[in-house]
Amino acid sequence: MIARRALLSLALAAPAQAQGRVARLGMLSSGQISIDQFRQWGLPELAREGFIEGRTLSLIARSSNGDAARLTPLAAEILAARPDVIIAVSNPAAHAIRALDAQIPIVMGFAGTDPVADGLAVSLARPGGSVTGVVMLAQELDVKRLEMLRLALPHARRIGFLAGSTFVPSRVPAIEQAARRMGVELVAVSAGAPESFAPAFAALRAARVEALVIASFPGFSTHAAALASLAREAGLATICEWRSMAEAGCLISHGPVNEDLRRQVARHVARILRGQPPSEIPMFQAERFETVVNLRTAREIGLDVPPLVLASAQEVIE
Repeated sequence: MIARRALLSLALAAPAQAQGRVARLGMLSSGQISIDQFRQWGLPELAREGFIEGRTLSLIARSSNGDAARLTPLAAEILAARPDVIIAVSNPAAHAIRALDAQIPIVMGFAGTDPVADGLAVSLARPGGSVTGVVMLAQELDVKRLEMLRLALPHARRIGFLAGSTFVPSRVPAIEQAARRMGVELVAVSAGAPESFAPAFAALRAARVEALVIASFPGFSTHAAALASLAREAGLATICEWRSMAEAGCLISHGPVNEDLRRQVARHVARILRGQPPSEIPMFQAERFETVVNLRTAREIGLDVPPLVLASAQEVIE
């Protein structure tokens, strides 16, 4: 029995091309942009690890396009393709997969809520189950973005918070509590699929908010240009998650360096495809962050961005 296990371990550790088989990688996201960006940065990293799409790797990727109800059927569709490992973009995606198959290896790409508190791992250093991956703790970043938006608009007292449809129940109350400490009234509205954006902004306008935090959510980053357009029409200064969202018209973005995290997800996938169990692969926490300010958007909404905010930015879009 020991000899058979050793042979199996050696076979799994061999590069995919040496085995003459194609590794199957699933990916489930609430937004298409996560899939596109993994193709941009993650697949080249996997190719460097010996897993080349179309030769030794196939990717089965599905997006719910912000619709929380579609996560479970899409997870079933991916599992039917018998993947070796699945990338789950967000905690709800990971839960949808685990509810159908508790054994399939999952790489978080990314965990927005603490995976230990959320029951997905025993610890970050030694996950202990079927889930590992990359953690960026979006709840903490929500608060950081609120602080930065207040620096940009120090007199704002009523700020909107656009929450994703798959948020865990604790996430909105956490930022509401932080807002109260800052002396700000937070008006939270939820959105998911693109057709929910206009009603959400109508609710924000009715509440007379003065600025808007667009929370971390794959469905929002996928449709950043549409959200930025709605915010400009409402005259709202916005802070978003990724650099690409500032480039699409958000006033400020603050978040991890996207390409770093996508490449790290790929490295986690490669380790599992070589036979290492996810229970033994430490979760990676985002280390590099960047701030981008879009002055074109500031001019459109008639806002003078304070020098302190500009000085904190790694890039200013003129």
